[in-house]
Amino acid sequence: MRCLYRSDYGPPDPSFEAFNDGIVPNGVTRSDVAVLATAENIGQFEAMQRKLAKGEAIIWCDQGYGWVHDPMIEGFFALSAALVVPLALFRLMRRLGFLRARTSKQRRSRAAYMGFR
Repeated sequence: MRCLYRSDYGPPDPSFEAFNDGIVPNGVTRSDVAVLATAENIGQFEAMQRKLAKGEAIIWCDQGYGWVHDPMIEGFFALSAALVVPLALFRLMRRLGFLRARTSKQRRSRAAYMGFR
């Protein structure tokens, strides 16, 4: 599971504080403490601790959008950005007239060496 859903762990508990006793567990870095302090209830806190213990990043997803973080979908978006966007940009530039497609007649009529002007 790549995402955590806030709604899976119950409603926010206004009386919950992550480190209210001032004791930080061993092996927790300063950045992990900052992340764990954002927990809204004990269920979220424990789920975040499990993710950090495994060395995984904590990603919160809105309900229904967890599929976006699937490695196959992320690869698809990266491939689209690498292949489709440059092609679309090239076609747009040709349509706007920045790049003109030359015909074979235009290529033959151009002198091989035009010299310095």
